[in-house]
Amino acid sequence: MPNIPQIDYTDKDYNALRRALLQFAQYRLPEWTDRSPADFGVLMVDLFSYMGDMVLYYQDRIAAQSILEFATERRNIIHLLRLIGYELNQPVPAVAELDLTFQPGIPTVVVPTGQQFKTVGIAKPQVFEYVEPDLTINLGSDQVELLNDGRLRYRGLPVVQGTTVPMHVIGSSTFEANQSFALQPAQVIVDTLRLEVDEGAGWVRWDRRESLLYDIGPDGRVRLSEPDARHYYVLFDENSNARVYFGDGRFGRRPPLGANNIQATYRTGGGTAGNVPAGTIGEAVSAIANLDEVTNPEPAAGGQDAESTQDAVQFGPLAFRSRDRAVAESDYEAMAHRAGGVAKALARTRSWNLVDLYIAPAGESSRPVPETLRRRLLSFFEDRRMAGTFVRILNPTYIPIDISVQVAYDERYRGDAVRQGVEEVVAAMLAYEVVEFGQAVFLSTIHNAIEDVPGVRLVTITRFKRRDKADDEVVRALAKNDLPPLMELPEVIRLALERKVESDGRIELAYYEIPILGELSVQTVVSPR
Repeated sequence: MPNIPQIDYTDKDYNALRRALLQFAQYRLPEWTDRSPADFGVLMVDLFSYMGDMVLYYQDRIAAQSILEFATERRNIIHLLRLIGYELNQPVPAVAELDLTFQPGIPTVVVPTGQQFKTVGIAKPQVFEYVEPDLTINLGSDQVELLNDGRLRYRGLPVVQGTTVPMHVIGSSTFEANQSFALQPAQVIVDTLRLEVDEGAGWVRWDRRESLLYDIGPDGRVRLSEPDARHYYVLFDENSNARVYFGDGRFGRRPPLGANNIQATYRTGGGTAGNVPAGTIGEAVSAIANLDEVTNPEPAAGGQDAESTQDAVQFGPLAFRSRDRAVAESDYEAMAHRAGGVAKALARTRSWNLVDLYIAPAGESSRPVPETLRRRLLSFFEDRRMAGTFVRILNPTYIPIDISVQVAYDERYRGDAVRQGVEEVVAAMLAYEVVEFGQAVFLSTIHNAIEDVPGVRLVTITRFKRRDKADDEVVRALAKNDLPPLMELPEVIRLALERKVESDGRIELAYYEIPILGELSVQTVVSPR
């Protein structure tokens, strides 16, 4: 019996297909022996191998994109997660609090809703808006503080990154089922969307739902969109472009036939670009009476870009498992990230009905939770927490780590370049985006990282300790035991008590603490060969 060649179905590239076809040809057509590229049969084998390579590649690609774990295209991941009711988070706007400084001379100043402020001195200018009701500031009351130069300062005006798009027509209804209309421009902040339909007797506001098939109400019950319900929902594509979708007459009402009878207003913005440093929001777009100066004493925080596919693959199944209900500590942490504007979250239950949720806001540097973000998180968990459970949004405790380093460098390198390299390495290890709650800091890790800097030959760390556990504890202990002050002790004893470097080479942190870089001092000396 002839030896029938075996085909490896997992080896599916061009070379494998060509080799398999030639082997099969040798079995079926043993008289065909010409294998030169000029032979017509070889040409046909090459063409079919090339075609098979492409077809099999796309088949494998389609199969991989149908599995969440292996999907790589954002559009496919969005559609896969929609099967379990998970929508990717869209860009979240940053929030900030402004200090307004006024010249005296008038009794009151009004900051209207929609008042805009813009950044100065940064590469990508950002606009922030005051979105709360009109604020009347009484310059003769305790709303303001009197400065030494006679000016008056109002502290803590909440502003949100982005701009308001005025009410405008987005389309005309044809009375067809499942109509959709695009919202322009991109990066719509969906919670600010207000949509109205002209039903013939004037404009009527319609309500947004997560889905017209079913929606979870504040009481945790499923709500259906009845045929006459004025409901719509919003979906975002892979480029964060938003579209408004209406019902089909069975689930949700169809907008009546009309020309230019659908209009909307909303705010646009969001993203990490809004996390601007302190002191950069410095100009009012429209004039405010007697305003002399405006600034943000703290960095803006809470701005986030659209959810990455990696985070979606990680958090999507977790959200499905919890069914949009926060029960365990991990549920609160996962949902806090889904709410947006959160860089790090840690939940701890102090009792059966009290959850402490520590939040580090999204941004480039550490800061307390802005009040606007705190209120939004509390509102987010209001209908997701268990009945009778109270949620507290707390600030992390940021622990500055003071580090002093003496570096001996190779004489063939420039000292300032070595110093800069060491500073960048240490700063990167304690950067806000990489540190976590309760993360211990190890002396050996920092030492090894500095040693890897080009040009470094010898490293000595002379200071490695928590800022909040400085010499105050020693001073209090000496006073408690009626001993002389620290500076009056002999130098050997004083240096031993100061303990500038932790004896065990590590700095432990509590679960609610986050390490950040404190004072960094780098001294460099030449180490001759």
